[in-house]
Amino acid sequence: MENYPIKSVTFGGFDKQDVIRYIEQTALDHDAARKELETEIEGLNARIEELNKANAALQEEIDALHADKDTLISDRNAERAAAEETISSLKAEAERLRPDAENYARFRDRLGAIECEARERAGALERSTSEQLQKTVEDFRSQYSNLMSIVENTTTYMTGELRKVEVTLSQLPRAMDRPGAELNELAKKLSAE
Repeated sequence: MENYPIKSVTFGGFDKQDVIRYIEQTALDHDAARKELETEIEGLNARIEELNKANAALQEEIDALHADKDTLISDRNAERAAAEETISSLKAEAERLRPDAENYARFRDRLGAIECEARERAGALERSTSEQLQKTVEDFRSQYSNLMSIVENTTTYMTGELRKVEVTLSQLPRAMDRPGAELNELAKKLSAE
């Protein structure tokens, strides 16, 4: 606000026109300052609303990532159970075939005429079964290892993304501190006037 000289008059104190001009100018300056502060408060309120919306969107993204993580873990557990069931089934099949191989060996001992042929057949069957079982087990172990690697990589990635979101969310209150302080200052200025 500018200083306006108020002239004194010889009789009666001050010049009326100077006093009226001073009061009018002071009122205009006060209205202009009030309007400017109200505009600034509206802008800060709009910014707070934007930040609240961004916060809500980030929270939804965190919830979606948690749901994806839970789904991946559930899928991994289901696949692990299926692989274990298959391995168990193959072991049972091997155990079921083991008595046949032993019977072939006993039959070979009893029958001298077909001993060579029975020995070759039993040995071939046993090797084939053992090789097939070993190959199947190795395939399942390889698939299980690959699956675990994919799940671990996915979990690591999701954990990293969740940490990024958490860091962003932890910085949000600090980002809102300044607009909040400015809003409090403006409120104090308005209430003082």
